Amino acid sequence: MSNLDEIRKNNPLIICYTNDVVKNFTANGLLSLGASPAMSEAPEEAKEMLSVAQALLINIGTITKERARDMIEIAKIANKVGTPIIFDPVAVGASDFRKQFCKQFLNEIDVAVIKGNASEVLTLIDEETTMKGTDSDVSLNSVDIARKALDKLHSAIVVTGSEDIVAQGNQIIKLSNGSELLTRITGAGCLLGAVIGAFLTTKNKVQVQQLEEAVSIYNIAAETAEKISEQRGPGSFLTALVDRLYHITYDDYLKSFKRTEV
Repeated sequence: MSNLDEIRKNNPLIICYTNDVVKNFTANGLLSLGASPAMSEAPEEAKEMLSVAQALLINIGTITKERARDMIEIAKIANKVGTPIIFDPVAVGASDFRKQFCKQFLNEIDVAVIKGNASEVLTLIDEETTMKGTDSDVSLNSVDIARKALDKLHSAIVVTGSEDIVAQGNQIIKLSNGSELLTRITGAGCLLGAVIGAFLTTKNKVQVQQLEEAVSIYNIAAETAEKISEQRGPGSFLTALVDRLYHITYDDYLKSFKRTEV
């Protein structure tokens, strides 16, 4: 059974501590895929929720001092109960506050997957990196960044961009599906972090195949959504993307995914 089929059979609970901008979109995207989202941010309920959850997404997009404290407390509970964590260091290079929080988080927390664009991931391994927000520097070498991040951070790495890079174990994979319109809507990358959590169908070590399938299925859905929305623009594309996550099949993935080992 594919990971996608397992998601639709078991409807895994994905706890999302994510940013305010994308909560509704993330929840709808997970529901369309077949998972069960919970936007739980209370440390007081974390043990009960995480004990039955498949994964925890920590997304720092709208971080505050209080939220930073809660994220670390919840993540420590996830580590104790064995729930894998996907960490999305949104705009980490935009401020020293974000950099220092991510440094603390990665020092104190066992993270299963780190997902970010090239600039964000580079900032995690090079504190001198700066950025103007969530935008990535397109001139960066994503493969090299993924390789260095894997060696330094000891977590599976997903670097997003015009081509996506997955790094885990001794493998680095380039994935080439996707749509330019993903850069024209808010929260596309944030939803991908949650989708990756849905594909972690075992609590054992993260497998490259799980990450490949998560990223490729998401991007193939985006390609089809772009065709469906035609020339209508990002608003129609957003709706079509949620619809395609509902309809996409494992056969669609097998027919369309573009993968290169590097």
